[in-house]
Amino acid sequence: MSEARDLVADGFTESATDYEDAVRFNIEGSQRLVMSIPSGRYDDVLDVGCGTGWTSQAVIDRFRPARLTGVDPSEGMLKQFEAKLGEIEGVDVTLAQGGVENMPVADESFDLVVCSMAYHWFPRKWAAAQAMAQALRPGGVIAILCSGRGGEQAFRDVLANLEPPNYVWLGAFDALQRDIPEMEDYLLQAGLEPLDLWTERRTRHTTVEAYLDRMRAVAGHLIGDKTEEEVAAYMGMVQAAMDEASGPRGWTYDFVKLYAVARKPLVG
Repeated sequence: MSEARDLVADGFTESATDYEDAVRFNIEGSQRLVMSIPSGRYDDVLDVGCGTGWTSQAVIDRFRPARLTGVDPSEGMLKQFEAKLGEIEGVDVTLAQGGVENMPVADESFDLVVCSMAYHWFPRKWAAAQAMAQALRPGGVIAILCSGRGGEQAFRDVLANLEPPNYVWLGAFDALQRDIPEMEDYLLQAGLEPLDLWTERRTRHTTVEAYLDRMRAVAGHLIGDKTEEEVAAYMGMVQAAMDEASGPRGWTYDFVKLYAVARKPLVG
């Protein structure tokens, strides 16, 4: 499990400086997630898989917490977060490197836990939900955004028809994507009360180059253990197949986001 976490962390460290330019739709999704959180006072906030800090920024803009802790296994992402949000007047920001199951935080010490576009990377999703629930105070809220089931099918079709297929990258979609019943089960098993769960499906038209830039930023580590020359040759095959499959409006694909908001019951 630690090897899988380190692989993901290293991949995001390599893409940290270019990450936000490639994933603007994720930033917008995080903003919608934060706007769906129930109104209230959240003095202590934990951002799990905080990345470069866009979800924390949305939380600060809406709730202005007194203290915010960001946890991420990627050193490169934390550096980007620190440069952008490390010193915000009136908000005490703490950053820590670590995975979701070994977060260096105290139990029941946060009013709000957010996790945006990171949950799908956690190899043990029940355990991840339990770890985040454990960090919540009774009455606290958790808000999650992750990849939803059924997205990226056009890209999967391209990968499946290459010779040879990249089974690591293909299999990752099944391992990462989730739907509402699965997420609800994770929350319930963690002792949380689901408040709102929904999916958002969007059809997008873009260039092949822009799509592959996004894939390199978020999933480049899934290409496999290859040399730079092998990676370049493989991505050339992928791009050629995508060019062939593109229509008059460019590369067309669906992306599904899964949102979840839940509360930790009050004691007694």
